[in-house]
Amino acid sequence: MPTEAQEGIKQKAYAEAMRYMENAKETLRKARKEDGRYQDVKYVRTACGTAYNGVLIALDTYLLLKGVEQKKGRKSVAYYTANFSKLDKKLLSDVNDVYTILHLSGYYDGIHDARIVNDGFELAYQIIGKIKPLSGNSHLEAAPPHRPAQPIFSGALFIPSLMLWVAGFLRLVANAFAAVKSQQAGVSVARRG
Repeated sequence: MPTEAQEGIKQKAYAEAMRYMENAKETLRKARKEDGRYQDVKYVRTACGTAYNGVLIALDTYLLLKGVEQKKGRKSVAYYTANFSKLDKKLLSDVNDVYTILHLSGYYDGIHDARIVNDGFELAYQIIGKIKPLSGNSHLEAAPPHRPAQPIFSGALFIPSLMLWVAGFLRLVANAFAAVKSQQAGVSVARRG
C-alpha cells in the first residue's frame, strides 16, 4: 500500500479514535471523583466502553496497515491477541492490559478506583498513538497523561491491578464451577426420572 494511502487511512482512523477518547473523557467527568474514587458507576462504565472502542479503531487500523486480513463482523479479544502475538509483543501486552482495565474492570465491573481507570486511559492513548499520522491532525494531539506514565503493574498500582486480575480469574472459576454443578444436577435429575 502506498505511503500516501497509509497516511490517509491513519488520519481518518486517528481522528475517529481521538473523538472517542474525547467523548470518553467528557463522560468520565460526570462520574464525580472524590478521594480518588469515582462516585457514579454508570458514567465510569460508559466512559471505559467508549475509550475501549476508540482503542479498537486504532487496533483495526494498525492491523490493516500491517497487511493482516480483516475479519468480518465482531472480533473477539482472541483475534487481537493472536495477531499481535505475531506482530508486536509489547503492543500485545498493552492490548491485554487495556482489555482488562477498560473493558472488563471498567465497562463490565464499573471499577471506582480513579488511578486504575486513568491508567487504562493512558494506555489507550499510547495504543492510539501507534496510528498517529506523520502530518496533519496536529489539533488532535493525544491528551497529556494525568500523571507521568508508568507501567500498569508496578509500584503502588501493583496490588490493585493484581486484585483486579485475581477477581476476574475467580469470577471465571466460579462461573465454570456453577456450569459444571448445573450440568451435574441436570444429569442426576435425568437418571431419577
